Amino acid sequence: RVIGPFILVRAEQETMTGSTRTVRNDDRAYMPSALDLDHATTHTMKSRGIYNVPVFRATLNTSASFPAIEFDDSSRRIENVSLVLGITDGRGITRYSIQWNGVELKDFYSSQTFLGNTLQVDLTEDMLQDTSEVDIQLDFRGSRGFAVVPVGDVSNITMRSDWPHPKFRGTLPDVSSEITGKGFEQTWRVEKLARGFNSDTSVQELAERLGRGFVYDQYARQTKWSNSGLELGYDVLNLNTDYRDIRRAITYGIFFVVLTLVSVLCLELVSRVKFHIVQYGVVGIGLVLFFLTLLALTEHIGFFAGYVLAAFILTAMNTMYVWFITRTTNITATVGLFLVILYSALYFILQLDNYALLAGTVLLLILLGGLMFATKNLQRLEQVS
Repeated sequence: RVIGPFILVRAEQETMTGSTRTVRNDDRAYMPSALDLDHATTHTMKSRGIYNVPVFRATLNTSASFPAIEFDDSSRRIENVSLVLGITDGRGITRYSIQWNGVELKDFYSSQTFLGNTLQVDLTEDMLQDTSEVDIQLDFRGSRGFAVVPVGDVSNITMRSDWPHPKFRGTLPDVSSEITGKGFEQTWRVEKLARGFNSDTSVQELAERLGRGFVYDQYARQTKWSNSGLELGYDVLNLNTDYRDIRRAITYGIFFVVLTLVSVLCLELVSRVKFHIVQYGVVGIGLVLFFLTLLALTEHIGFFAGYVLAAFILTAMNTMYVWFITRTTNITATVGLFLVILYSALYFILQLDNYALLAGTVLLLILLGGLMFATKNLQRLEQVS
């Protein structure tokens, strides 16, 4: 999460009450009048054991304009002036550059402020007497997502990525949004009124506005950061995972198990070959073990290879079992063909995202229609017998 940039002025305010002299901290934050932020990421998959995690490399280009700041209060003693960029986790930063009116600033340091971890550079009071332009470039790496807080009086924020499954953060409406199979691009424009705090504000008020449950210690000058409803960004959703596909396969599994057993029952009624109830149970156990076999194989050889191998093993075992029970080629071939069609259709459904439920429902209706057709003459056959 990135917050800023803004100018932080640490000062002490002196007041006299009779003969009593009181000194208190009067730290204030000055927001930019305009903030333009452009964020771009490219994602890759990183393997850790049996898990695949999406990670990204990002570039952040930020331009901010600050109006002149005047320090004309004689009762206020300035201790330090600095440009602050809040970064909640700076471990992924690989390169950074900050320019003030076209001149690159060199003396960076990391500090703990009321926003947590920050990147800061000290300024002089003379540098703030005129309108100033700040350009910041950051290259960093991350994994779970990215967010910014629009601190400018007018903030224009653009985020683009090659990741096709973002989950956007924040409650502020976007200006434009485009999500395709090749990535997304999201743009926000946030005005001063929507930001919710003044351009010149105390750090205590800023902390209370940016976070929820903030307790700012004005003497220690620090606090803990929590999630803010003002932030804008996205989380990386990894929808196409092997475990998600297995979970979806199990969702349809009960229907396929029931349909397979009903199909075997229909074959029994049509062919007059009798199956024992225990044999039905053995066939059902074989169908259920397909999903456990799929999970075990997927963790080591991937979902596609694991699915093909698990389907082959269970189809072969169930088909051979039916052969030893019936000793009938037609029934054995029918059961084997039915299982091949069943597992092929299930794999096709798992590859769909938006139409998976529709395709699964259509398939179940087709199978039900086939069962109706196969059993339409059962009563007639019983009468003939």
